[in-house]
Amino acid sequence: MNDQFHVIVIDDDPLIQLVVTKALETIGFIASGVSNGEDGLRLFEEKGADAILLDVIMPGGMDGFETCRTLRSLTKGQHIPVLMMTGLEDVESINHAFEAGATDFITKPINTSLIGYRIRYMLKASHTTQYLLESEKRLHQMAYFDALTGLSNRQFFREHLQQIIALAQRQKMKLAVLFLDLDGFKRINDTLGHHLGDQVLQTTGERLRDSLRAGDTLIRSNSDGGNASLARLGGDEFTVLLSSIDRIEDAAIVAERIRANLANAFKLNEHEFYMTTSIGIAIYPDDGECADELLKNADMAMYYAKREGGNRHQYFSTKMTEASFRRLSLENNLRKAIERGELDLHYQPQLDLPSGQYFSVETLIRWHNPEFGHISPVEFIPIAEETGLILSIGEWVLRRACAQAMVWRHSGIPLARIAVNVSAMQLLHRGFSLLVSEILKETGLEPQFLELELTESTLISDEDAVLNALRNLKGIGVQLAIDDFGTGYSSLSRLKNFPIDRLKIDRGFVSEIEEESSSAAITAAVIAIAESLGMQVTAEGVETSGQLDFLKMRNCDEVQGYLLSKPLTTKGAETFFAQQGNNPPSN
Repeated sequence: MNDQFHVIVIDDDPLIQLVVTKALETIGFIASGVSNGEDGLRLFEEKGADAILLDVIMPGGMDGFETCRTLRSLTKGQHIPVLMMTGLEDVESINHAFEAGATDFITKPINTSLIGYRIRYMLKASHTTQYLLESEKRLHQMAYFDALTGLSNRQFFREHLQQIIALAQRQKMKLAVLFLDLDGFKRINDTLGHHLGDQVLQTTGERLRDSLRAGDTLIRSNSDGGNASLARLGGDEFTVLLSSIDRIEDAAIVAERIRANLANAFKLNEHEFYMTTSIGIAIYPDDGECADELLKNADMAMYYAKREGGNRHQYFSTKMTEASFRRLSLENNLRKAIERGELDLHYQPQLDLPSGQYFSVETLIRWHNPEFGHISPVEFIPIAEETGLILSIGEWVLRRACAQAMVWRHSGIPLARIAVNVSAMQLLHRGFSLLVSEILKETGLEPQFLELELTESTLISDEDAVLNALRNLKGIGVQLAIDDFGTGYSSLSRLKNFPIDRLKIDRGFVSEIEEESSSAAITAAVIAIAESLGMQVTAEGVETSGQLDFLKMRNCDEVQGYLLSKPLTTKGAETFFAQQGNNPPSN
């Protein structure tokens, strides 16, 4: 053991103070002497110490017992060895010394040859105790806290939640559990790597702490800084506990604050991108009476928020339970849908307005399952994206569509373009442009006859990664379109940076152009924007002659919708084109 330890000697007798400090210095200690408890505590606060020798009886307002108690109340003084020097040998005084926090005691007159051994013994015991305390602290940290973000983990949060539920039950209080999931986080990991993904999670943890700021009247957190009210369960899943709320609506206030905070741009290294968050809310005792039930129901509510497009909060309702079983069954069946031959493609013709002829189609996936019958893409595509099945399903769609386009072109059908929808996960998946190139070579379809449709929300993810992916696809020679334009958040300054050939006006605007002046204005503006940027425009969802006439007058390039044709089976599409008698397009 290193003997260069600092010992503070507190004794009002100058002679004893001098004798003890000199004796300690002789055997290798650094010793400082003071004459009263106040000065001793002040010296300890300023310079610290490894041990303290403390006289019991000292004049003034603070004797040795009070000095020791005050020392133990200090953070740095909780485990410091304290050797009491006392002329009192009665059992009551000795007990009083230990109750005040003394480590050991020695009686006066002081045996200076013995005192060094007593201090070394205390220091050795203290270091052993401190080591055990630190080891215990490390084990506790590993057991209850997340190493990446420093937040509480699932186990700690669950135990704390159960304790707060017991308190809420006794006091007839309501509490709320918020279950958070980052929308599209898997895409960040897959495209930019896990290192950047870890930084996103760390930044998310910091923003959550900021959102649950100190003094929030909706949050009652414990004294450790509030971490018990906030946890990372694993992956990109986080939870928040609002341990006492006056109204159910209070949970939504906090959820919206969190959502807005996490929606700010993430600027990590050379990347800048945006994330959105889906939040599920479960209320005690309405939605569960134990920790596991509340967490499960908050998780289920989060899933529904995500299924509605994400970037929103959702309260739990009992109706979700039945729907969750359906969702699980659909997922299990979807995993086998390709090999069972349950998927099929339909095609919706698109009318070229200047020529009045049909030269293109949009490919739409359909799923018929023996157990569930026909399942809408609105229901199963989100499941495919959440589970990653969209990659294999998307590849199947692309290959089938390109092969069908070649069959039609060889049979004389004047097909100038076949459009296939592509998800953000597909676009940003490593090797997607290579896959497209291989499928085109495999099927023999020339690149200019394939159009890939991307949702507008795809553009607001990592701009550099999206731009790089689109440039790779343009290098192949395919056409690129933005689907449902006008419903997302892309700005004109961002739009002009991307190599886009076509904008598709969302059916929601088209359906209202005869009744709503704002929808008519937006539709006309999109057509004008596209023309100024050298892009073509396709209007979706045309169902009335009035809508068609409006689009013709605004020089829209192309339309599709039930007024012209519903999505058709392969044979239905062939019959449709045969009835049109179109001439082959000039290209």
